[in-house]
Amino acid sequence: MSSTVGAPHDPRPAVGFLGVGQMGRPMVDRLAATGWAPSTYVRRAEVASELRGAGVEVVESAATLAAAVDVLIVCFFSDAQLRDVMLHDGTLAAMRPGAIVVTHTTGSPDLVLELADRAPEGVRLVDAPVSGTPVEIAAGHLTVLVGGDPDDLERVQPVLSAYADPIIAVGGLGDAMRVKLVNNLLFTVHLRIALEAANVAQSLGVAPADLARVLAHCSGDSYALRILSSGAPPEQLEAGVLPYLSKDVSVVRDVTDAMGVDLGLLGELARWVDRPDVAG
Repeated sequence: MSSTVGAPHDPRPAVGFLGVGQMGRPMVDRLAATGWAPSTYVRRAEVASELRGAGVEVVESAATLAAAVDVLIVCFFSDAQLRDVMLHDGTLAAMRPGAIVVTHTTGSPDLVLELADRAPEGVRLVDAPVSGTPVEIAAGHLTVLVGGDPDDLERVQPVLSAYADPIIAVGGLGDAMRVKLVNNLLFTVHLRIALEAANVAQSLGVAPADLARVLAHCSGDSYALRILSSGAPPEQLEAGVLPYLSKDVSVVRDVTDAMGVDLGLLGELARWVDRPDVAG
């Protein structure tokens, strides 16, 4: 099939996107709406049809996409998915010199460094874990942490600005991922405490949404507590985030165990996600 990805008359860098899921789809929509004309590859035919209907180019393979773009954004759920697509499917090997991979996957910083080591000569990596929701992506206000060479960060900043504000430079390659893992560990603990507070409030005859609404103006406020203001039952909110938190806490443990770092009280409090019914 013919492709317009990276057409030479386009002065902007050609942008490719892999991982068009719950977070990735609104990112693609924002890129398209701000004039970046992203191209993508997806495995599911119905998703490909939806994207084409929205005017987004869909190519026949991840490697085909990677070979044609200047900036390849990947947004997968786990390290396993990132490794499978980038290494086992030959996507990373297909990239051309001067291209940059931006990974939004929250996972191991060691995998980011491995991808950088195994990338073709001249291909660069930026780790860019995110914090936020699809609603914030759609509004252009997703928080993105970025780690890597300053020149690489400067090159990808205009692309990421389509859906990210703020974009926070953290340090070298892998440093953004390390900070994000600590953030997610802390959020895991905060959410457990917020859910316990909701239980206490209900016992006192106070609805969790009302508790969150009032405490937003008090010293007990937290981002985790504000989630309760949606009015959804706490158990529903808990079920929705547990697979993600369980995965992230597992990664934190792997990383810190390898470095000989004791998670201490944070690690103990995060054990509430260790449940056999959680599918990561």
